[in-house]
Amino acid sequence: MNTGQTLITFGAFMLLSVIVLNLNRNLSNNDISLAQNRYRLEALSLLTSYIEQTSQYFFDEASTDTSSEKRLSDFAAPDQLGFDYNDNGEIDDFDDFNNYTIIDTGRSGVRYRISFQVDYVKLQGNQAVHSNSREYHKRMTIFVTDDYNDPVLYKWINGQKVRDTLKVSFVHSYWFYN
Repeated sequence: MNTGQTLITFGAFMLLSVIVLNLNRNLSNNDISLAQNRYRLEALSLLTSYIEQTSQYFFDEASTDTSSEKRLSDFAAPDQLGFDYNDNGEIDDFDDFNNYTIIDTGRSGVRYRISFQVDYVKLQGNQAVHSNSREYHKRMTIFVTDDYNDPVLYKWINGQKVRDTLKVSFVHSYWFYN
């Protein structure tokens, strides 16, 4: 084998090495992306299940008596949203979820931190805005993030991995039928 053939063979091996390294890097990036999508989808499923679960509760402690219509003054004051003195740590109405945080695990085994916030809202135009007084509408905001020091749910900002949080809000209203 002469010098030219040796150089061509050496160049072919170099080209093959570069192609294999790029292929491995691309496969690794795809695996990371697929895992990220799996964790986000799982977190979104948890969000959806908690929306369904929390919307089953009574609007307020006062509305558990369904025999008569309730006035705004019957409902919990905005600064009293959360567990009532007689709840004994048991959730029995919608606003008991205010400032409530739990850890839940998805099917993948990832621990997710789920936090709830509840506030009164009033309708202004076509938007629901925060209200400092009692209203017939309460908004719940649910936040889901992972519970790890090296985040599983993350996004890249300025070349750094930053924890990402999924958030959804929905409005629960009081209705009375006679």
